[in-house]
Amino acid sequence: MQESVRIGVLRETPAAISLMLVAALATFFNWGPAVASAVSTTLAFNYIALEPRNGWAFGAEALTRTAFILLISGLIALFSLQRRTSDRRLRIAVAALKERTEALTQAQQGSKSAAWRYRTEDRRTHWYEGGAEIFGRSLEEITAMGSPTSLVLEEDRQKVADAAHLTITTGRPFHVEFRVRWPNGEIHWLEALGRPIAANPSEWRGVTTDITDRKNAELAMIRSEKLAAAGRISSTIAHEINNPLEAITNLLYLAGADPILGPQARFYLEQADSELARLATITRHTLTFVRNNHTKGPIDLSAEAESVVALFKTRCEARGGRIRCLQTPGLMVDVPSGDIRQILTNLISNASDALSGSGLIDIQMVPELSNATILVRDNGVGIPPENLERIFEPFFTTKDDTGTGIGLWITKELVEKNGGRIYAVSGNLPDGFKTSFCVEFPLYRSEPFPAADGSEPKQDRESIGSGEKDSSLSAR
Repeated sequence: MQESVRIGVLRETPAAISLMLVAALATFFNWGPAVASAVSTTLAFNYIALEPRNGWAFGAEALTRTAFILLISGLIALFSLQRRTSDRRLRIAVAALKERTEALTQAQQGSKSAAWRYRTEDRRTHWYEGGAEIFGRSLEEITAMGSPTSLVLEEDRQKVADAAHLTITTGRPFHVEFRVRWPNGEIHWLEALGRPIAANPSEWRGVTTDITDRKNAELAMIRSEKLAAAGRISSTIAHEINNPLEAITNLLYLAGADPILGPQARFYLEQADSELARLATITRHTLTFVRNNHTKGPIDLSAEAESVVALFKTRCEARGGRIRCLQTPGLMVDVPSGDIRQILTNLISNASDALSGSGLIDIQMVPELSNATILVRDNGVGIPPENLERIFEPFFTTKDDTGTGIGLWITKELVEKNGGRIYAVSGNLPDGFKTSFCVEFPLYRSEPFPAADGSEPKQDRESIGSGEKDSSLSAR
C-alpha cells in the first residue's frame, strides 16, 4: 500500500516553494529561522501531508525523504547565507572605497593638486576624478586633450620634455616645475611628481600641484632682500655724496665772491651751482625714501610740479623733446612734499626715456569730484600689452642697461600709502599720446565736504572714478 496525500491542498504545492522559503529565511534572518523552516517543512510533508503506511509515517522511505529534504534545505541555506555575507562584505568594501575616494578628493582640492596616470606608448595622460582644476579647465577637458603639454608656456616645454626623457632612460622619479597660462590670462606655477609603476614601467602614476602661492612667496622674499640691500646701498651712497657736495658748494660760494671774477666766469659758476643743487635734491630724495618721511601736507600740487618739471626741462630739450605743464593753482593735497616730488620725478623720468626725437611730455593737474588728478602723458614708444600689467612689479624693467625696475614700484607704494591710486593706459590715445599715467589723491579740505542733505558727508573712494576714469582718461 503506497502513501497517499492526506491533505489535498498540499498535493498541488511543489516542494520548491518550501525550499524557496528556506532560502528566503536564510538570506534575511540567518541560520536559526532557516533550520527551523527546513525541519518544519520535513515534518509537515511526512507526517501531515502523507497518509501513513502501516500506521507510521517515518519508515525507511520517510527517513530517506527527510534526510534528502534536510540536505537540500541546508545547502540552500548555506548558499544563501554565504551570499548574504558576501553582499555585506561588498557593501562594507564599497563604503570604505567611497570614503577613501572622498578623502582623496578633499586632499586634492585642499592641496590644489590632481592625480594622474601617464602611458608612454601613446603619451596620453588620464586625470583621476576629484582633482583640482590646476589648468583652469575641467579635468575631463584636459583628459580629452591627451596631453596637457600644449598648455605649458613655450619657454618651459623643453624643461618638461627633458625631465620626461630622464625618467624614461633612467627610471628615476619624474619631477619638474613649469608654468601654464589659464584661459583668463593668469600665469600659474605647477609642480609634477611621479614615478613608473614597478610592474609596468611604461605606465606612470603621479600628482601635479599648483605651487603659485609658494613661488610668489619666494619671489616676494627675494624682492624684499633686494630692496633691503638697495636701500642700504642707496643710503650709504647718498650720505657719502652729501659730504663732498657741501665742500663743493662752499668752494663755489667763495669763488663767486671774488671781486675780480668776470661776468662770463660768474655765469658759469651760477650754472654749476644750479646743477649742484639739482644733485643735492636727488640725494635728498634718495634719503627721504630710505628713511620713510612721514611729514604730511597740505601742499600745493602746482608748486611741487613746477620744481620737478624744471629739473627735467634741460634733459628733455637735450633729447629733442619738450615738456609742458598745465596746472590748476590751489590744488591742495594732504601728502608729504617729498612723496609728491618722488612720484612726479619717477613718472616724468620714465616718460622722458620713452621719447624719441621731437617728443612731448604733458603734465596736467585738475580737480575731479573730491579728487586731485595728475596726468603724465607722452607720445613716445608706448608700453606693450604684455608688459602693461607688470610695470608696477619690483625689479621688472625693459631698460636693460639703465633700468633698475623699482621706480614705478616705489611710485605705486608712495601713492597707495597716502590714500591714492595709480593706473596706466597705453595705445593710440587722443592727441597722439601713447602712454598715460593717472594718479589720484583726495583733495585737502579744512572742513568736510558738504552733503546735499546736510548730513554727515560720506565718500566711497573706491567708486570715485573707478568705472568712469578710464573712459574720461581716453577722451583727454
